[in-house]
Amino acid sequence: MCSALSAMNCDIITGGGLGLMQAANEGARAAQSSQGVQSIGIRVHLPFEQDVNPFVDQVFEHATFFTRLHHFVLVSDAYIVAPGGLGTLLESMMIWQLLQTRHLHDTPFIFAGPMWRGLVEWASATMLRPGFELASSRDMQIPRCVENAADAVAVIRDHHARWLTAQGKSSEVGCARWAVKAGLLEVGGRHFGREHSLM
Repeated sequence: MCSALSAMNCDIITGGGLGLMQAANEGARAAQSSQGVQSIGIRVHLPFEQDVNPFVDQVFEHATFFTRLHHFVLVSDAYIVAPGGLGTLLESMMIWQLLQTRHLHDTPFIFAGPMWRGLVEWASATMLRPGFELASSRDMQIPRCVENAADAVAVIRDHHARWLTAQGKSSEVGCARWAVKAGLLEVGGRHFGREHSLM
């Protein structure tokens, strides 16, 4: 997935650790083009945490999860959520809420793999109960659930093509230096002219 996104000129942003994060950074590194695509790790200091994986080109260290998550949001243009644990769940819920409250706009938020569909189904079943609605049906449509990495890449490619058309640019430009956060995989970028105020 990340090699395909890097080939589209997307920066890849992960937590910089091992496992799926390392695989994402390795895929980005393997497909790096001459246009300066970056494989980025945004980490939080933990006393038991391992070193950054060897496929990260640029690393940022944070003292707290809060500043780390804020950093992820500021530099990302899309989010692909791969199978993960509690940290991935926390990050995903924050992105979902920022999209729900319109602090983020027109930003792809993709749950990749079968484990996440159950989360969206649970949220719909418990938060949309008649007479006890805690969210709207539109809120439940914010995340896009896809079966696999290829489907996630297709969603990013389609969204980016629409964005380029709106900007009057050719789809051959690639990802125009998007950044994708993976793990929560983020597709990051600095070219959307988005205001990054979340307060």
